[in-house]
Amino acid sequence: LFDYDGTLVPSLPLWVKSYQAAMHRFNHVLSEQEVIRRCFYRDWDVVADEFGIADPHALKKHVESSVRDALLSSDLFPLTLPLIQRCRALGLQTALVTTATRYIVEHALPSFLLHDQFDSVVCADDVTHFKPHPEPIHKTLQHLGRAPAEAIMIGDSTADIKSGKAAGTATALFLPEAHAPFHSFEVLRATEPDYIFTDHSELPGILGLPEN
Repeated sequence: LFDYDGTLVPSLPLWVKSYQAAMHRFNHVLSEQEVIRRCFYRDWDVVADEFGIADPHALKKHVESSVRDALLSSDLFPLTLPLIQRCRALGLQTALVTTATRYIVEHALPSFLLHDQFDSVVCADDVTHFKPHPEPIHKTLQHLGRAPAEAIMIGDSTADIKSGKAAGTATALFLPEAHAPFHSFEVLRATEPDYIFTDHSELPGILGLPEN
């Protein structure tokens, strides 16, 4: 089970720039760190209220439209596509479990050649509770017909690891140095994932894939 933003795609900087552009429309100028601290991983209503923005849906629309467009000129993390293709060639089911909306995800998947690489895609639109709640993973496992013990949640955030643990799956935390501006590594490690990796080349070993 793969997270999307920050796990398959190096999109966290794209979200920063999109928030900055959207906030500028509402006469707010924010630094990268201000965006991360005051906007990331928070509900749209909460962010809009903090900045005196009357319509949180307008803020969401501006941010998501910008991210959606930016992803079309982005790339996956190296080795991501070959890894997923190899999993599928070996008969493993693969799924995408993301808090991004289908408006963003389904638009970008074809450009990454990922549109036919998942047996299940669960987005924000499909659940009532987002990660770290286990609902997205429970829904995915139901789609796949699998038990939690048969799955591993792979992600880059505390929400990913906590969601996996709450659902009863194994967990693998992607912890590249490039994510230092976006996460507290101390907080991430404190979630006690089953595995930590800094490069996607490590995943075949974590997943127990046979050597080529």
